Amino acid sequence: MFKKANTDPDTQDPGQGPSPTAKPKPTFNKTYGSFCYRLVGRRSDESGGSEILADRLKQAGMDITPGMYQAETTITTIFGVIATTALSFLLFDIVLKTSNWYLYVLLIAGITFGAILTGFRSVVSSRITNRKEELDRELPFTLSELSVLASTGMSPIQLVRRMANRDHDQAMTLEFKRVVYRTDIEGKDLITALAETAKQSPSQMVRESFWDLANMIHQGGNLDEYLRSKSDDVLKLKRIEQKEFIERLSTFLDMYVSLVLVGVLMIAVGAFLINALGTTAAGLNADELLLLLTFGLVPVAVAMTVIMISIAYARAE
Repeated sequence: MFKKANTDPDTQDPGQGPSPTAKPKPTFNKTYGSFCYRLVGRRSDESGGSEILADRLKQAGMDITPGMYQAETTITTIFGVIATTALSFLLFDIVLKTSNWYLYVLLIAGITFGAILTGFRSVVSSRITNRKEELDRELPFTLSELSVLASTGMSPIQLVRRMANRDHDQAMTLEFKRVVYRTDIEGKDLITALAETAKQSPSQMVRESFWDLANMIHQGGNLDEYLRSKSDDVLKLKRIEQKEFIERLSTFLDMYVSLVLVGVLMIAVGAFLINALGTTAAGLNADELLLLLTFGLVPVAVAMTVIMISIAYARAE
């Protein structure tokens, strides 16, 4: 849905601009983005925009302006609320002829409004989180590779260009491509390029590594030794995170056994007692309670456990 606002080749090879003969076909996302930007976004950018939002968009790797993001959020929210209001009015008033149809219409419109706003914000947050996790996972091996290359006597700019031309560890390779773009296209010195790239990175460890690398280049020193030491430090942190993941995994196992297995057993026993006594629980008889347990509570509990383990595993990789 988001449209690129410029030709900064964050996703291209450094030094290679778009082909003058290439004419990319317009897509719905680009057309819709252009419409929203002309309608609302341009005025927002001309007024200065939000620096905080601009920094978050850069950390998310989204090559759009704050005005573009705000425009698409606003226009999509308006269209979504209008569409759901019309559909819910037709459903509850025309089709079902509900007496309190306006309450349902207001409720659905409010849910749509909140869902769209939350969705747009979660896109940025999730991309920042995903980039951070990818960078943190690739950083130790990138530092090790840099250390090996530095031991061959390469200059710092040669190291950066070599890392930008890799075909693996795409997240860290893209960070080096940003550095090369700033040096070769924007004409900045390597220290400034490293500092600016570090500022836009969502990973604290990557920021510290780039700032330290810039300081080493500025002040002079044994780059090979520094990179080996930094790689060892980052690997130690990763080992600590993996150890914490194992401890959390045992906690999840205890939760699963105590809440899911024991809880299921207790509800099943309760259902048999209800059936034997001929009573109900919250208006549910034994058969309905067992159906709710089998097709409702158990799948939800298992799914939530799997989601929590997946999130913990992704952070510990």
